[in-house]
Amino acid sequence: MIDTFLDKLMLKINTIMNVYYEKAPSNTSYPYGVIPDLSISSLDYGYQCLFDIELYVNELSESNVESLCDSLRVGLDEYNYKDENIGFHINFESQYLGKMTEQDSSMRRVTFIARIF
Repeated sequence: MIDTFLDKLMLKINTIMNVYYEKAPSNTSYPYGVIPDLSISSLDYGYQCLFDIELYVNELSESNVESLCDSLRVGLDEYNYKDENIGFHINFESQYLGKMTEQDSSMRRVTFIARIF
């Protein structure tokens, strides 16, 4: 179930921006996102999955990290998916606006919660 969830989730997220699961390839261009891990807990029926999307933007890029966070929040908050194998609902959970700067790049974190059934 989790593999199917990840496949469908990544298809949706990548319509908004380039996001990778666990690790971005070394040749990835800015801006991009990474889902570093998933926190999954059991519900009476299905699972609850908490996940972060870490956004990386190069300071030389034309993209604004806050507008990318807004795009993800608008695109994923209250998103529903259902087919014959899986269904899930995503809600915005929180946004970490602290700035981590390393080698001319910035990172922000947006957190979502999905209920998978």
